[in-house]
Parts: sequence; C-alpha cells; structure tokens
Amino acid sequence: SPGHIQAVLAAYPELGNVGAKVATQFGALEHTMKPSETSMHFISDVIGETAQLVDSGYFHVGGDEVATQQWSRSTVARDFMASHRLRRVEGIAGVMMQNAINAVKHLGRRAVVWDEAMHNGVPLPPGTVVMLWRPEMGVNNLAKAAQQGHAVVMCPQDRSYLDQFQSPHGDHDAFGAIGGFLNTRKVYELDFNGHGAKVLGGQGQLWSEYISGGVRELDYKAWPRGAALAEATWSGRHRPGFGDFQRRLELLQPELRRMQVNFRDADGQQALSTAKAIEVHRERHIGLQVRRNKARPVRHTRHGDTQALLAHVRRVASTNAADASKRHGAVALLQRLLKGTAISS
Repeated sequence: SPGHIQAVLAAYPELGNVGAKVATQFGALEHTMKPSETSMHFISDVIGETAQLVDSGYFHVGGDEVATQQWSRSTVARDFMASHRLRRVEGIAGVMMQNAINAVKHLGRRAVVWDEAMHNGVPLPPGTVVMLWRPEMGVNNLAKAAQQGHAVVMCPQDRSYLDQFQSPHGDHDAFGAIGGFLNTRKVYELDFNGHGAKVLGGQGQLWSEYISGGVRELDYKAWPRGAALAEATWSGRHRPGFGDFQRRLELLQPELRRMQVNFRDADGQQALSTAKAIEVHRERHIGLQVRRNKARPVRHTRHGDTQALLAHVRRVASTNAADASKRHGAVALLQRLLKGTAISS
C-alpha cells in the first residue's frame, strides 16, 4: 500500500515524497510513497520475501486511507500521472496497488485489499478480494464489487471492530477504547447479504494501538465478541439466535475462567480479579518473541537472509508446545460453543 508506510520511508527516505521521521503517533498519516518505478520494485521485492513467511493462498496488500496531499504538490507525481494517463491524483494509488497485486499473483496467490482500492479510478485486477470495512459506503460497495466480479469479506467497522467500547460512552467498560459502541449483540447480527457479490466470509479487527493493558485487556475486548463473530460467520443465516448464543455462552463461562480467559461478563466486569488478570498477563505469551541481533541490524533483505529468518521462526515455534496446546484448547472451546448450530465441528 502506498499509504500507512511512514516507517518504511523513515528507513528509506529516497522512497518518500519529502523527509519522513519515525512516527510518534498512529492513524492515517500524510506520508505516502513516492510514485516511481523504484518504489514499485521495492514493494514487489518486499511482497516476494514476506510471502515466504505466510502459508496462505491469500496475501493482503492494504490500499486503505491513502493521503494525496503530498502527491498534489509533487512534480514527480504529476509526471507519473502523465506517463500513466491518469486524470485523478487518486489514480496514483491505483497504479501502485495494481503493481502490488500483480506481484502477489506472480507468486500464485490471491491478493486482498481494503475497499478504498475500488474507488481510485484504476480497475483492480481480476481475482482480487475486497474487504468491506467502511459501513458508510453501504450497498454501493457491494454493488461495485459485484459489478467488477470481486469476492468480498464482510468486516464493517460498526459490526466487527473490537477496539470500540462495549457499553454506550464506555460507562461500563474496564478499559479505554477508540470510541464508538459495539456490544456482543451487534457483532452477532453481522449481515452477510452480498447483494450480488460473492461473500467469502467475515473478519474481526482488534487493533493493538488501543490495547495498553496487555493480554488481560486483549481478552476483555476479544471475548465474548469474538465468539459472537465466529458463530455469525460460520453459521450465516442459520445462526440459532442471540438468546440461544447467550444461553450457551453462560454455560461455558466456568470453562473460560478455568482457561484463565479474562472475558467481559454481562455486567461489564473482568472475568478474572485484577490480581489474577495481572498474573495471567505475566505468564501467557502470544506470538513469537523476537530478539534484536545487534550485529545485524534490521534491513531490507534478500533470499538468503529470509531463509535464515524462516529457520529461526521454526526453531522458536517448535519450543512453544504449550502455546500450541492453548490454541488447540481455544478452538475446541469455540466448537463446543457452536454445538447445536448448523455448522458441524
């Protein structure tokens, strides 16, 4: 994506429009990648290397919240528009997204983009999957995807962004949030009507920028809303109803506590006591621990270095059997939660 890329531009200033420093805030920032063949080759190289770390038929290349202010003031950008016969400055993002998507296709995978990538005036290559996150675009987004033949993933902000408050104004939340209001019922009611577009499924988003309390806050925001999202996505129109979901969830709360999951209970309280939640935060580990190698600073690498990183990841993963068992336990718990629905385990 030509946006959300300030960290790259701080490390490789020649790829930016103007000087960029390491960001001290998060969000949709003004810095974008300079539109040039060099920039597009860089993105293709990065995709080629990072794709080796992801065992999937899909690869997400972004495309959301691309600012155009710097391009509007850039002679390089104007020359780029002329050479690609672009009428709108937004088309620069379209050309750069096409380049990224083609790099993914070259690897035999299917590219995924955010829905803004459909609206920059440059058609998306066939086979691209579009994630619909902006609810204000409504059915128009679905109609456009259907017209262009793109499959979609439903992940609207008002139904699947778990960094929002779970009570109006956050009055009964144990932690802060980006704002908004998204309780478990609203997540459960996620609509999968594609209005002609093929719906591949749904997705929930829990951005780490709004998690300052570690694992205990992550649990509180993820559960039980994550379970509601799972049932809605897996069961679709056949979901048995929110009342039945609540009944089964209540029966499973002792099991969640036994697994030391700090979910949000019906009164908005943390499932675990503060002391216990902090103890769990210290004991549990999520993901891989990455150690900085001072002798070899992080940089844009080539194939040999990527293979070395892959070998290191495998070694670390092989020593985390306990983490794997916890993941299997979580899957088993969700399967039990879905017992009695139209989806088989």
